[in-house]
Amino acid sequence: STGVGQLKDNAFSLGSHGIQFSLNTQLYHSGNFSWNLTTNFGKQSSEITGINGPPIVLLSSAGSTGYTLQAGQKVGQLLGYLGLHQVNAIDPATSQPYIDPSQQANYSVASNGWVVDSNSKQPYFTPNLYPFGDPNPKFNMSFINSLSYKDFLNFGFQFDWINGSHLYNQTKEWMYRDGIHSDYNNPLTINGESGNWTAFYRGVYAQVSRNGTKNYFYEDASFLRLRNVNVSIDFAKLANIRGFKKLQLVLTGRNLWTKTKYTGMDPEISSGTTNSSWDRAVDHNTLPNFKSYQVGLNIGF
Repeated sequence: STGVGQLKDNAFSLGSHGIQFSLNTQLYHSGNFSWNLTTNFGKQSSEITGINGPPIVLLSSAGSTGYTLQAGQKVGQLLGYLGLHQVNAIDPATSQPYIDPSQQANYSVASNGWVVDSNSKQPYFTPNLYPFGDPNPKFNMSFINSLSYKDFLNFGFQFDWINGSHLYNQTKEWMYRDGIHSDYNNPLTINGESGNWTAFYRGVYAQVSRNGTKNYFYEDASFLRLRNVNVSIDFAKLANIRGFKKLQLVLTGRNLWTKTKYTGMDPEISSGTTNSSWDRAVDHNTLPNFKSYQVGLNIGF
């Protein structure tokens, strides 16, 4: 940070901890067939351990998303407005209800689990900003398999498992703003009345702060992905073709299947300032990872 004039006095300290390990094993081996497995595990988190001065609020280049640099908070943690799931929910910072008890009768929990104004059908969001939590995954794992048969047929595949990560779906928020998201077609039941309440979806974007950062769009981005699949056949070894030491056909596929609860296009993408340590965990109209297919031919004489 720039500090005051030439005096850089608003510095902060960081702490980081984690663990990594890799396990290589041969699951099976016979005269003609072998199966090798590599398992990688990683878990890492960084925290701001101290700061000189008040918390520093940063703006992301991805929409209006806000970050806060504050002692005891995780690096990359978002700051925003909270939607509630209980009318009488208590603010742990004050031990008081978010909604004044005298006003709670005007609110109810909609069928999608969010607290709304029973009359206007608009969602409730807190007037104050709160941290959303650690966006970093609880752990990363990769499972890399390699199988070989008689030295002419090879097959490999890799699964990646990211558990406990989060993304802020800025793309979805802006689609709510423009009324073009498919959620507008989902009916809700509010205080016994059912309908496609446009006021709710538009209100998620507009309430308290238009385009403000809100936990409604802060989603679980855990996923299991089939990262790579490849198969190769060496016809020179299979058929003993004269004049060739290798005539190998290789078929490869990448990002072919993903299992996730994330409602955006890709739970792995993140937009914002390039190479920024803070500006991450936001999906802001970023292109997803593409499915890709490749065909190769290796020739040796």
